[in-house]
Amino acid sequence: MKKIVILILAAAVLTAFAAGISVSAAETPYENGIKPLYEGLSNDPENGCFAAIALHKYDRSLDLTDFGLLIAAKEIPKNTVTAMKYALTVMACGVTGSPYDSLDKDSIKAAESTSALVFSLHLFSNGYDTGMTEDEHIKRLLDRALESGGFPTVGETPDIDMTAMAVQALAPYKDRTDVAAAIEKALMYLSTRQTESGAFIYFGSENSENCSQVIMALSSLGIDARYDERFIKDGVSVYDALLSYKLDDGGFEHVKGNGRNGAATAQAYCALVNNDKLTPFYVIEPAEKTVGYKAEDPVKPFNMTAVFVIGVCAAGVIVCVVMLILKRRRVVDYIIVAAVTAAVAVYIGVSGVAVGKDYFKQSDDIKITGYITFSVDCSLVSDRVMIPEERVGIGDGDTAYSVLIRACKSHDLTVVNNGSQINPYIAGIGDLYEASYGPTSGWGYKVNGKAPSVGAGGYRLSDGDTLEWLYVPDVSHLGD
Repeated sequence: MKKIVILILAAAVLTAFAAGISVSAAETPYENGIKPLYEGLSNDPENGCFAAIALHKYDRSLDLTDFGLLIAAKEIPKNTVTAMKYALTVMACGVTGSPYDSLDKDSIKAAESTSALVFSLHLFSNGYDTGMTEDEHIKRLLDRALESGGFPTVGETPDIDMTAMAVQALAPYKDRTDVAAAIEKALMYLSTRQTESGAFIYFGSENSENCSQVIMALSSLGIDARYDERFIKDGVSVYDALLSYKLDDGGFEHVKGNGRNGAATAQAYCALVNNDKLTPFYVIEPAEKTVGYKAEDPVKPFNMTAVFVIGVCAAGVIVCVVMLILKRRRVVDYIIVAAVTAAVAVYIGVSGVAVGKDYFKQSDDIKITGYITFSVDCSLVSDRVMIPEERVGIGDGDTAYSVLIRACKSHDLTVVNNGSQINPYIAGIGDLYEASYGPTSGWGYKVNGKAPSVGAGGYRLSDGDTLEWLYVPDVSHLGD
């Protein structure tokens, strides 16, 4: 009997130990995705910024300096929100002495979108000199709060992501009476927007990013999202809802059934990692591995015009030498050669020589083979349309990208492409840039009412197509 009791106790201990292992594994459902997230940072720099901060939170000993140097080498964007995002990323990656250590204070003060107020407060919370005091920062952000407790991306409509982002920014100041009251109202607003599935509906469908941002808000306040009753609906927590978007490879979907999504994956890891840390996500501790930034000296382009001028002059001299060898004695012959040489040299010197990539720049003159309807629309976030619908001529091989460039040039609008001509990434058109109205806001395009599955540089247009470039608060608004 004694042996049986001992065996039962041993079995119970083993069972408890196994259960403990199981619970431990369940508490870190992101472990299998950490390595690919780390290895893939440079493949997707924009989403990699958030992923890098998550990795730094996960393990400060990780060497993120290569990615930090990649971001630090980027020209400071005109869009202040993107510039501030880069500054936080460079900080988390342990890169010091870059231009992102001291962004223009006037630009930070002048940026008044809710997302700009959020990111400027993040910078201030990390000791960054923004040119504003704590009270100024907090007042500017609290003034954006709506009666419902939510914060708008734009206008007077509360937004789930932006409300959660505002809470994240205010979290380090939660002991202030004014901040505590605003946070409480914001959390109540978010709780009322949660569905029975534990997620949130945005633009007609549930998505993982809303869950991620809410978890980041809660964890930044020191609240474990798995157990907060306000964010558990029908027994399903917002944490459970986020995990329902997880794929076997460790990635996350934006909308269920649509496959791995870079933005969704990066934000999910931010949320899951910080839910273990329970500290303000954007308050960044010093990295263990650091590196000083050194700007590379710009390579001066070789002056091919000068080369051609020298070549023409040399050819003139050679002709004169040959004439001397052949005993041509008429002075007028030499005068003619000198005059022709001088004329050609002057012509080349004035007009220049197009070589290399400049030679292959797209010409505005095309042979029109058809016409499309074209527009650039940002009415979802503002009260304007940059380019109303117009009839645009296209040529053989024209793509959604090439037409965008040509049309915007004719309207004096600048296009910022952070990708390539073959695989463009449109970060800005005119004065409107990505992330100005939330972390997933930006430019996308539709052809004949649908968002193609290929990049704009690879989509060839046909006569009669309708091409729309749209600024959307979230990519889900582009539809299928």
